Amino acid sequence: MTDVIAWLTVFVAIALAFWSLVKENDRRRRQTPAEWERDFPAGRGQLTQFIQAGAMGLEAILIDEKREAIAYQKDEQQGMTKTGTKGDDRDRTTVESDD
Repeated sequence: MTDVIAWLTVFVAIALAFWSLVKENDRRRRQTPAEWERDFPAGRGQLTQFIQAGAMGLEAILIDEKREAIAYQKDEQQGMTKTGTKGDDRDRTTVESDD
């Protein structure tokens, strides 16, 4: 029974969020230019501004991760990363005898 209540709560929350997005979209479609100019400075445009800022932040994170991955692959191709085997540093750690 508790599972049903939990899933019902989640479903209702998602439905309410979707309904509020639809209502806000309708309100913005019917808005006159004068209403838009009045509402935007008052903070009504904050939701889209927050979404845009979040998307830009996520994009920056993904681009940084992509750059790091490319740099790691270049290092790996040049043999600068360890592979986890016993012979990783054999060339650097071998002592040559002067015989």
